[in-house]
Amino acid sequence: MIKYRGSDYMHNECPFIITDNGINIIPISTVALQHKALGSMVSAGDPRLDTVLGGGYRLASTILLSGTAGTGKTTLANTFVVAACERGEKALYINFEESQEAMVSGMLSPGIDLRPALRDGKLRVMTAMPEAMGAEEHLFQALSTIEAFQPDHVVVDAMSSCQRMGTKRPAFEYLMRLTNACKEKGITVVLTNQTMGYRNEQEITGIDISSMIDTVIFLRFIEIGAEVNRMLMVLKSRGQKASNQYREFLITDNGIDIRDVYVGGGGVLTGTARQEQEAREAAEARRKRVEIELKEHNIKQKRAEMEAEITKRRAELETDEAELKAMQLEEGLVEEGRDIRGKMRGEEANSLRLKKRVPRRKERGTGGKEAAK
Repeated sequence: MIKYRGSDYMHNECPFIITDNGINIIPISTVALQHKALGSMVSAGDPRLDTVLGGGYRLASTILLSGTAGTGKTTLANTFVVAACERGEKALYINFEESQEAMVSGMLSPGIDLRPALRDGKLRVMTAMPEAMGAEEHLFQALSTIEAFQPDHVVVDAMSSCQRMGTKRPAFEYLMRLTNACKEKGITVVLTNQTMGYRNEQEITGIDISSMIDTVIFLRFIEIGAEVNRMLMVLKSRGQKASNQYREFLITDNGIDIRDVYVGGGGVLTGTARQEQEAREAAEARRKRVEIELKEHNIKQKRAEMEAEITKRRAELETDEAELKAMQLEEGLVEEGRDIRGKMRGEEANSLRLKKRVPRRKERGTGGKEAAK
């Protein structure tokens, strides 16, 4: 709009589309940023991933899952979608890569079943070829569906496909305006982005919208010992204390499996190299366990021998002490008998002396009497 006398108006360009319902104008941007504050933590769908992220995803945040083809971006996105629908939340999945039937069928392989969420109306899937219409038409359909469905979460798979809507500029405007609208409504946005490598930071974070992204999870392949394995790392986590370490990331029949950090002598080990190293360490641990058990047995045996020897020595000591007491008792009895005999001899001697003295006294008395006479 160039001129509107007597009234205020938007001074920037506003794209519009013509539909069966008439002309629909889509403002490029609002006057001021009105994004909702990041909300509480919700599970990303896997306990180990929640631990790596420092608690899970923040509500009303924008999450980017970036990596080369086949690294598991769609699997991670649908892991979150299933968990959200099981919590009673609603999710809108905008898929530019495959049809709804193909996506549902493909997710059954890693044990992710989207059919219950679709039947319950908790999940809605929008699919379209990026080349089928312009960026404005794609944006209008997305915003109209969001307004009607009122989802809690929106997934765009993949943002790298948006460049096929025309050029890089329309793709940027589509993603920026869609993400901005979701942030204003407090909707959590999950974006996937297919990269050609992992050296270019701009390629990892997408089409120049890194300022809108709160969490970046980077997925990559790593080759060790003629084997290729998946690795996961959190490159950015606004408002969260996430792990800064690579984790081995497996896609199993029962969903994703994020392994604990495992560092060998040559760095982080994955796959067969990790299994071989774990086997070697397990064998070494068993060997050390046997050595410990043998040492414990020897100590126990020596302690038993020592205790037996102590018991033997104690018995000998007690025998010697008993013999000593018997000898001391015997000696005491001997001394006591000697004392008794000594006393008896002394009394006998005194008695004899008394007996000898009495007659002499009588004789002296008699002589006196006779003399007196």
